[in-house]
Amino acid sequence: MTNPWRRWVLLMLLGAPAALPVLAGCGVGGDGGGPGEGGAPGAGGATGSARGTGGTTGGSAGTGGAAAAGGRTAMGGASADAGAQSGGGGTSTGGVSGGGGETSTGGVSGGGGSSNPRDGGVSPDTSPAADALPPSADAEAAGVRLQGRFDFTDATRPSFGWSGSAMLARFTGTGATLRIDGSPNQFAVVVDGAVSSQALKVTSGATQYPLASGLAAGLHDVVVWKRTEGNQGENRFLGLDVADGQLRAPPVPPDRRIEIYGDSITAGYGLDGKGPNCSWSADTENHYLTYGAITARELSAELHTVAWSGIGMYRNYDKKEASPDAMPFVYARTLPTESSSSWAFSTWQPHVVVINLGTNDASTHGDPGAPYRTAYLDFVRTLRQKYPDTYFVLSIGPMLDGAELAAIKGHIQAVIEARASEGDERLSFLEFPVQSQADGLGCDWHPNATTNAKMATLLVAELKARLGW
Repeated sequence: MTNPWRRWVLLMLLGAPAALPVLAGCGVGGDGGGPGEGGAPGAGGATGSARGTGGTTGGSAGTGGAAAAGGRTAMGGASADAGAQSGGGGTSTGGVSGGGGETSTGGVSGGGGSSNPRDGGVSPDTSPAADALPPSADAEAAGVRLQGRFDFTDATRPSFGWSGSAMLARFTGTGATLRIDGSPNQFAVVVDGAVSSQALKVTSGATQYPLASGLAAGLHDVVVWKRTEGNQGENRFLGLDVADGQLRAPPVPPDRRIEIYGDSITAGYGLDGKGPNCSWSADTENHYLTYGAITARELSAELHTVAWSGIGMYRNYDKKEASPDAMPFVYARTLPTESSSSWAFSTWQPHVVVINLGTNDASTHGDPGAPYRTAYLDFVRTLRQKYPDTYFVLSIGPMLDGAELAAIKGHIQAVIEARASEGDERLSFLEFPVQSQADGLGCDWHPNATTNAKMATLLVAELKARLGW
């Protein structure tokens, strides 16, 4: 009898946020890409009968990291280069020091002030309110902060593609408009803590998108968060314009930093769908409501997500042998679909790395065996060289079950034991329980928002216990 968990398609998509007052109509655009078997980045997902997380991944990856890729940066408006840099973030229990410098560039003009990007890094808003600030108290540091992996080869048009990449700003005024270029993708828009009920759908080409209008005079926050994953192509941030006001200093980045490596589960594939049998649609992917994003907001942490539907640690979805585009070959990219794009790991040091990979390795052809374990161990060793003080949480779930789940758990625990024998004991195992159909399902048997919220509860507890957060 066919196991119902062995029915799904796993690709790369996008979704739709919740409810935002005074949100000007977010533009409508194409879904970006479509399902397809195999292929290069952006080619879509693979269809299969087993429990994999589908999709396809891209070519070879660069390792190491070039400069100009990281840091936390305020992207200033028109004018002076205020440039104050510091050697980086604070230390937490479990502690990684200095996660990249912080740079402010330029001021911003009065009514209708705009930003012009320069240098990188963003996070959920955790800074104190600044309603009482005098009109020009923070004008010198005004700008937009970028969260995630951004490429600054062209500093006036920083490029990005990974899930959860975000633009975050604070402004006085009655409205804000985003200027953006690149591939069709979808974004969650959050104004003053309220999430838009409709996704911002970006079309191809340079376009302006109203984010909010008719706001009461005063101080406002806005976050534009990428819901769709890297296989849908990259975008370029061109600026943020303010109506009847000006940009202020963006919220201060959190001291805590989390990085997650995963597949479609981590990307948010099908999260907003009414599964399990809904077909592929960009509208149902929603990284903003994934367990990783919820965890970061709950713990006031900045999040970097490197996730691709269908990707594995050793072999991708529906593959019998090693995949040349599995996670160890793409993890170091600044831009997901650019094999020559290399992230500068030294510029952003996470306090914790979460890995959730193995569902695709085991989904269609069972236990991947020793090659999976070897690939996993080598990947952890490589990350440890880049992150000497980071705590690692090696996880699996919630889509695998039975013999495949038992096999992957055994391999991961063996990796932890091997690292302990090598003197590295800053690792732990976390299992996300098999999802319950009573909680509902996303498209193609993927975890929905309810299951992701439960996963976040477990991850929050794990990080609090391990790091003292």
